Amino acid sequence: MKKILSIATILALSSIGAMGAGTAVNTEITNKAILSFSVGGVKQSDVTSNEDKFVVDKKIDFLLTHDDNPKHLLVVANKEDAERSFTLTNESNSVQKYSISVSNLSGETYDSKTDSADMQNLEISIDGGANWSSGPVATDSIAVDGTLTVLVRGDVLDSATDGDVMNIQLEAMAVKDDGTTAEVSTTTADDKNAVDTVLAEGAGVSDYANTQFDGKYSAWAGYLVNTANLSLTKLSCVYSDEVTSDSTKAKRIPGATLVYVFDLDNASTTTDAIDVNLTDTLDSSYDLTNTVASAKAKTDVTSACSCNNGSADGGNGGSDISGNATLSGQDLTLSNLSVAKDSHTCVSIQVKLK
Repeated sequence: MKKILSIATILALSSIGAMGAGTAVNTEITNKAILSFSVGGVKQSDVTSNEDKFVVDKKIDFLLTHDDNPKHLLVVANKEDAERSFTLTNESNSVQKYSISVSNLSGETYDSKTDSADMQNLEISIDGGANWSSGPVATDSIAVDGTLTVLVRGDVLDSATDGDVMNIQLEAMAVKDDGTTAEVSTTTADDKNAVDTVLAEGAGVSDYANTQFDGKYSAWAGYLVNTANLSLTKLSCVYSDEVTSDSTKAKRIPGATLVYVFDLDNASTTTDAIDVNLTDTLDSSYDLTNTVASAKAKTDVTSACSCNNGSADGGNGGSDISGNATLSGQDLTLSNLSVAKDSHTCVSIQVKLK
């Protein structure tokens, strides 16, 4: 009776490199085993198994990230073509095409700032800004581990006010070679001889509008309006009436010189107002002979402007701005004014009542 003394199994694999997410799609993996053994101390012929072959399936994985800082770009009302930058990275094991779209995130909170307005005319560029489209935009095939810079731009409403937040979403969707049809995961049982497709991307920002493994990935960016918030109050008082000896008690009688004070209030806590122009059509009952010469302005006032009887400038003081004052008929223009953030500018002129 023969006695089997030892059996040893040695696996011999064809040289294919390390398997994993980086193995190219449709790579053929061949696996063959060899059995070596002895009987009664005598080595027997090796036994070779069949070759097991399969092809590597397609794993679609990608990232979309917002690149430029800050997370919320500071803009002003009526700003056009305010631009943000994103990067799309293909982490799949094959070249891949994508469809990219952009939208407003009405009411959504990003980086602790809740959307309160919409950007207008949102557009996408995938060629460095040479061409722009409202989207969706189809990309060419992106190489494995390749990246694509995606630019987004939009316009800020002219009615935007200080503190308005506009959040936007850029979304990439993996698509087939036609550039429009979405890639989907193969739902049938594994076929070792055919390339199946598996969506393996993450969920994107906060699972908003897409979920993990759905072939879509989103990234967010925002805009924050920092602009002056101006209001204007017009006051009047009497400088003198040519009759009353106590000018603080002067009356508005013919021949009296009146003072108009314009209170320019900037309620913004972030942004100065510059290049401010003030216009006023003055009543025809006024003699405006000395009005331009009397123009004064006091900036950086911390409280509301005053208009006190008996004072040539309403009691605000200020510097001569007659060089910035022009008069055409009854139309007075005071130009090149400024109002610092969270402060007042007090502008005064004199008119004489006919």
